[in-house]
Amino acid sequence: MPLLAIYMTPVCIAAVVGWLVTKSWLLNNLLAFSLIIFFLTSVRLSSLKVASSLLILAFFYDIFWVFISSSIFGKNVMVVVATGLNVPIKILVPLIYQTGVTTQFTLIGLGDIVLPGLLLCFSLRMDDAKGIPMRGGYFAATMVGYIVGLTICEIVVGTLHVAQPAMIYLVPGTLIPFALVARRRGELEMAWEGLKSHQRIHDDDEAAYP
Repeated sequence: MPLLAIYMTPVCIAAVVGWLVTKSWLLNNLLAFSLIIFFLTSVRLSSLKVASSLLILAFFYDIFWVFISSSIFGKNVMVVVATGLNVPIKILVPLIYQTGVTTQFTLIGLGDIVLPGLLLCFSLRMDDAKGIPMRGGYFAATMVGYIVGLTICEIVVGTLHVAQPAMIYLVPGTLIPFALVARRRGELEMAWEGLKSHQRIHDDDEAAYP
């Protein structure tokens, strides 16, 4: 067993037990971010084709459960699940301006981070494979698009006080910048079909991850 795992196991157990006992939003976020990191380091997209299929399906999935489900099931299923399940499947952010005695939160589901995050990881691998500086390649453009999309979503939610499917902002916000960079560099077809090499990005010691 790796030495780091031995050291971190008690910390992880303490975090889970602490959350079970206190239901602290800070511990909730710690566990949620841990799940995000685990997922993004365990799963990789092979091509823009796969990324587009996944994100477009998530786009319509989000629209259905937020906007259409209430007319079928009598209530907004996505909102009920997101607000009703007190488990670390969402990131909780306290509102700056509180209107009541209890702390109020805005939230973002893990899927709204993980699914675009898979495309961000693919864009980082594209930059590495092509020798493109991180600040001027696929990753930078896709990350900016993600930030802009998430910011617009939060502004709409905060202004209208109506639940929004984040994917309707995040999917075009990430896919379009990536595709534009690929088109500008003449690599759209190659990105669509995927990288031929699956070698991971090297660390500082020039040793590849297994």
